[in-house]
Amino acid sequence: MTVSQPSNTRRRRQCGPKTRTGCLTCKIRRVKCDEEKPHCRRCTSTGRKCDGYSQDVLALDASDPMSGTLIQRISTHIPGTAPERRGFSFFMNHTSPELNGFYSTGFWEYLILQASYSEPSLRHTVIAIGSLHEKFSQKLLGKSPEQEKQEMEFALNQYTKAIGHLRRSLATGKQAPMTALMSCILFVCFDSLRGHYDSAMLHLQSGLKILRDLKVRTAQEDHLIETTIAPLFMRLSVQSILYVDTRPPGDRQEFARDLMRVSSREKDIPEAFENLEEARMSLNDAADGLFRMFYLCDGSLPMSLQPEEAYGIFEKYDARLGCWNKSFEKFMNNKSVGFTSKQVRGAALLKIHHTTATIMSQATPSPHDPRVLAECVNSPDFFKKHTEGFQIIINLCRSVIAAADQDARNGKPTLTFSTDLGLIAPLYYTSVKAATRSQRLEALELLKRCPRREGMWDSGTTINLITEFWDIEARHKAMQQGYVSEISGPIAQRIPMHEVVDLIFHDGGRWEWVWKDFRNTSPLNTLLSRTSTPDDCSLWSNADISSDSSSESYGYNSY
Repeated sequence: MTVSQPSNTRRRRQCGPKTRTGCLTCKIRRVKCDEEKPHCRRCTSTGRKCDGYSQDVLALDASDPMSGTLIQRISTHIPGTAPERRGFSFFMNHTSPELNGFYSTGFWEYLILQASYSEPSLRHTVIAIGSLHEKFSQKLLGKSPEQEKQEMEFALNQYTKAIGHLRRSLATGKQAPMTALMSCILFVCFDSLRGHYDSAMLHLQSGLKILRDLKVRTAQEDHLIETTIAPLFMRLSVQSILYVDTRPPGDRQEFARDLMRVSSREKDIPEAFENLEEARMSLNDAADGLFRMFYLCDGSLPMSLQPEEAYGIFEKYDARLGCWNKSFEKFMNNKSVGFTSKQVRGAALLKIHHTTATIMSQATPSPHDPRVLAECVNSPDFFKKHTEGFQIIINLCRSVIAAADQDARNGKPTLTFSTDLGLIAPLYYTSVKAATRSQRLEALELLKRCPRREGMWDSGTTINLITEFWDIEARHKAMQQGYVSEISGPIAQRIPMHEVVDLIFHDGGRWEWVWKDFRNTSPLNTLLSRTSTPDDCSLWSNADISSDSSSESYGYNSY
């Protein structure tokens, strides 16, 4: 009788196609989900809490104490290599709190982390930003250039993966619009933080177009867009002002109209704000409206010849700035007694931004002023009237920086890495616009005390930008007084500086001051033009960014 030999072939379990639509709890447990809504039976029948579905990520409530527990569980089961999990963990534990700054909307600490679990385009960008932040921290700690180079290569690799995943999803038509919007936000942040402004602006404009064209929205999506997504895009737009300012008038006007199409619904300013987040959103609305007006205008024309809607926009948002200040003062009188240290700093930052925006707004001339716009907003006589406002900016910045210094002495983490406007832009504005030398020097010294990165603003690069601006200002003054004997040619007396100087941005966070109409043809260019990069006083060196340094040149404008 023949005895059959047992087969050594291992039986394989038949597997159907993998799906990504199961609940988060089943995904973490690596079991098949029955996908029943709102909670799957596989979880509820075994007494487990069903954490919901990735496509329902909007439902995560930051006030729910279980939210933090869920995020911690996700972090321990995040897919990827060991370095990728490490990057995600760094983002969750260090980057996310810093990106929140003094405020909290739930986006960085909850929404983006939960969505990253099942969306590769988000996950890889989160890892890339976390790696970029870790590199920034290593610079602060004096780590070796080799370690920094490895971190940058890893971050760029993750960024490339993220873009690849998003492109493939978009090509198949399966990408959820909300995920595409969040991807654009992350891409803008990553490129801004590494100094690639052209790419950051392309992603920003792509996100604005998605917002504009998004027709079918659930009530839940509508709420998230109005309270979180649209305000985030507006803040990213505002912090890019120095870069947008160097674009040709046509490009700036197109950007302004893109912003108009997607602006969040404005709410009436209350008699007194209820909390800091409400005050912040209201101030962002006013600043966003003013900057849209700035972008619409051409500095070489008087206000009477600007686009028809420009002055109406100015009047509306200038009035909102005044109303905001009254509501904010009442809010502070009512609520500030119980503020935490973090809330006190958040309130100070809002006041800094309001004061800066108010000075910029009041520089805007009436339609009856015959002077060109650039002359009005750069008039030294105007800034002499705002010495008190600049001192408010300086004093409040000093208090925020002193509190950060105290945190550092106490071993607490300080906020040095953000995608929003913080202290750098107001201190820059004070350093180049204040009428008194003492205020300019105070602002510069404060910048030197707070090494940080805030979106497109790097403190070290900004210090160089300021000191070279002062140098050019002095040379321009000497030229006007006829003291520069090396320069020959028909140079009219009393030419405003904005008419002879251009600020040009290059990729990699580099910039260059050049003199108009004399490039490559006059001793002016060799005597007065110079190039600057984030050097040793900066936390970001030119070699840190990437090997390709393509650039585009744009004219210097008034705002």
